[in-house]
Amino acid sequence: MATDLELEISGTHTGEYEVRVVHAAAGGEPHAALLLDVDRLLDRRPSLEATVLASSVQARRAVAAAEEPVRQVGQQLFEALFAGPVYGTYRASSGVAQERQQRLRIVLRLKTPELALLPWETLFDPDADVYLCRQEPLVRHVPARYTPEPLQVEPPLRILAVIASPCGMPRLDADAERGRLQEALAEQIDAGRVELEWVPQASWDRVHACMLEGKWHVLHFIGHGDYDDSADEGLIALVDSSGGADLVEASRLADLIGEARPSPRLVVLNACASAHGGTRDVFSSTGATLVRSGISAVAAMQFAVSDRAAIRFAHGFYTALAHGRRIDEAAQSGRIAILGASRHTLEWITPVLYVRGGAAQLFTFTTGASPRASSLWPQNTSRLDPQLRALYVRAAAELRVGRHSRAVALLDDLLALAPDNREAVQLRETAVRQRRLAGLYQQATEAEATGDWATAIGTYTEVLRIDEEYGDAASRVNWCRSRQHAADLEEELHYHVDASQWEAVLEVSQELRELDPAFADVDGLASRAMDALQRAEQERGYAKARAEEDSRKWAEAATRYGELAAGGGYRDAADRGALCGRVADLCNTLQRQVAAQDWLRALGTIISLRAVKADAADAYAELAKHARQEIAAKPPAQATVDFEEVVWSVSWGPTGEGLAIAGKSRWVRVFDLYGAERLKVKGGNLRSVVSAVAFSPDGSRLATGSAHNAVRVWDTTTGRLLVDVRHDGGVNGVAFSPDGRRLATGSTDGTARVWDATGVRDQLLSIRDWGGTWSLVRDVAFSPDGTRIATGSSDATARVWNATAGQRILEVRHDNSVNAVAFSPDGTRLATASSDRTARVWDAASGMLLLEVSHDASVNAVTFSPDGLRIATGSCDATARVWGLNKEAALLEVRHDAGVNAVAFSPDGTRLATGSDDHTARLWFVGDLQERDCEGRDAWDGTSG
Repeated sequence: MATDLELEISGTHTGEYEVRVVHAAAGGEPHAALLLDVDRLLDRRPSLEATVLASSVQARRAVAAAEEPVRQVGQQLFEALFAGPVYGTYRASSGVAQERQQRLRIVLRLKTPELALLPWETLFDPDADVYLCRQEPLVRHVPARYTPEPLQVEPPLRILAVIASPCGMPRLDADAERGRLQEALAEQIDAGRVELEWVPQASWDRVHACMLEGKWHVLHFIGHGDYDDSADEGLIALVDSSGGADLVEASRLADLIGEARPSPRLVVLNACASAHGGTRDVFSSTGATLVRSGISAVAAMQFAVSDRAAIRFAHGFYTALAHGRRIDEAAQSGRIAILGASRHTLEWITPVLYVRGGAAQLFTFTTGASPRASSLWPQNTSRLDPQLRALYVRAAAELRVGRHSRAVALLDDLLALAPDNREAVQLRETAVRQRRLAGLYQQATEAEATGDWATAIGTYTEVLRIDEEYGDAASRVNWCRSRQHAADLEEELHYHVDASQWEAVLEVSQELRELDPAFADVDGLASRAMDALQRAEQERGYAKARAEEDSRKWAEAATRYGELAAGGGYRDAADRGALCGRVADLCNTLQRQVAAQDWLRALGTIISLRAVKADAADAYAELAKHARQEIAAKPPAQATVDFEEVVWSVSWGPTGEGLAIAGKSRWVRVFDLYGAERLKVKGGNLRSVVSAVAFSPDGSRLATGSAHNAVRVWDTTTGRLLVDVRHDGGVNGVAFSPDGRRLATGSTDGTARVWDATGVRDQLLSIRDWGGTWSLVRDVAFSPDGTRIATGSSDATARVWNATAGQRILEVRHDNSVNAVAFSPDGTRLATASSDRTARVWDAASGMLLLEVSHDASVNAVTFSPDGLRIATGSCDATARVWGLNKEAALLEVRHDAGVNAVAFSPDGTRLATGSDDHTARLWFVGDLQERDCEGRDAWDGTSG
């Protein structure tokens, strides 16, 4: 009974792994975190493979330096795997195995795909100074519902060998490969313990026929392997009807092998990447897929492997198997056999053993074996005298391994002594024939290697005339014929390129691609043709789009430009498409507004259109004139929102498409330009006043402040509450920093504070410096660069503070409480509104008074226009007014039915929002103030409000 240590390695989250003992000879099921930088180890895999393969080359000096990276990886894996209590279980189980005089078999249950890509066969124990797989059997476990009993085998162990060397892939010397494996197993074959049969042609149909014909215990494959990342599945290369590669997925290969009755218990894959999997399925490698399909065990290669290492592994592996050893012990024997090639080699790392369920003993041998007679030995050689018989045996042996000339020489010696020996004459004829075939075959392959297709075709044809089943000559001649055809097509391809006949180039390229995928894009000519055709098509499309743009077909032009932009971009198609799309949207909006005789909005749309594309707006000059006449005759507010409560605060979204309104209610509501409600959030409790509201710079969040001390931040898409922090008094003002990461607040508790607005909720700054007097903070504002904060206070002052340290920078004064503050867009000026009936503009650096304007009652609100050339004010005298910074007379006055508490310009400066005690918020068109000569009172005064 095997002494096992089974370890399950799984991933809980990305980059977090755990190792758990499933079964241990010493008992217990401890677990520990597997601390391993998997990505870094996977990045080292290519260099590790190169190091292992390079170690197969003999060198005069020691290669300890070359082994060092392998040892480092192995020690890193060992220390991560055997961590904490798992290490104690490993040591205890090793002790139990020693007491039982058995090997400790280490079984890895890998649950995470990226872990299956790691070279666990390099595990190095630094305390014992040994690689585990050279001391103990190491297998990779594939789960199964049941494990079949060992198969009873009456020797010999029947091995079906497949060697595939398709054209177009790195050449394998089929005869040499066959000879090497035959030589590696010669001792076991002669002892009658192993029988080796070869598939005559490595095609799907021939392998299928062999599966149906015989009872095979082992399938041994020599050839090329790969991994398809897109399909997440391993591949092996068989030979198709033309001699090219037939790439067979591991799942199809499993179905093919399953045709045998019974299926082989063991598959050996002497093919690169046959143990290489993907990152989505832990059992996606060719080896693991075959085991999962029902095969008891698969020996595969995780790296490229040298011929010498592959043959030595096969020798040690099959010898141990034929002597009744367990499959894991046989794999270990194979590794030890590789070590015999050189003390420097590291290729014992390359084999990987996958085992299904609890499979360990695959075969039990029922009787002893007897040597098998060779088909090259005649039945009457016993009548020869010992000397002649020895010559015959040696000649037959030389002929078997392809040394034809040596076989002929030995048979000549024999016939000189016994010229009438019929068997020797026949064997010599065979040897001469084989020598000629081998010579012709070599000439053909040399011509093939140099691209002399005509010579190669002629010589392979001569080989087939002598022996139509000789090696892979049939597939190679077909391959050379396809290369000759490809060469002709390549010549034609360059002819069409020189003539710029791009359609013909693509046709010839497609024919080449169908002939061989490797010719998909010879010299990049197909790509060049596609690029040329695409450029011509793009140029035609661009010309059509420009013509549609010139004809004012904005929507059609936008669509065509969009197609050009989506196809990888062409010239300025993306920018022109966006411009035409914006113009088309504005024109469509304008048509709806004209149809509804909404002249105020129509005029605003024309002004917006002029800002986007002036020549497009020129077509609507008469319509703009008519709209002005209609507005002058009947200039109401652009839109009115009934709010049911006093409106305390308004704020525009950054695109001007939404307006947030808050007031003497716990609800804050966001409306679109047409007065439709878009969002509603609860800014306060019960009937508490929501006194302040502000959009974040990107419009994704909304901040509210209420009389019940709460400061809240909301997601404007979902209405979800993101931040909820508290003052010790009611909150009068809120303002986001320009980058949206901080939030400034002002409160009746006498403080202004700065908070982390990203959801962390940390308080970053608290300001309380009012000259020893208790003052309510009425309003706060960030400077455009985010370095300063302005506050307005009930002590008749406005102050500017350092936004990081809280140091006071500037102080200006009114004659009564300062109710509102605002920075100009360039940050050089500060506007203030006061209960002393004035609004003032100050130099934000020196504090010098630049402008003072008056209302008939307390001024509650003030703001700058986006261009910084105007200010708007709101007053208890029921008016809102717009002022130029170089005049003390209002450019515009609009009226509510009660005091105005809030004013806000839209981001494009064309509209003014106002909020009032009359329970409404209104939008006013102010977009053409800068276009008119405004002296004194404008036509839009209180009589028209």
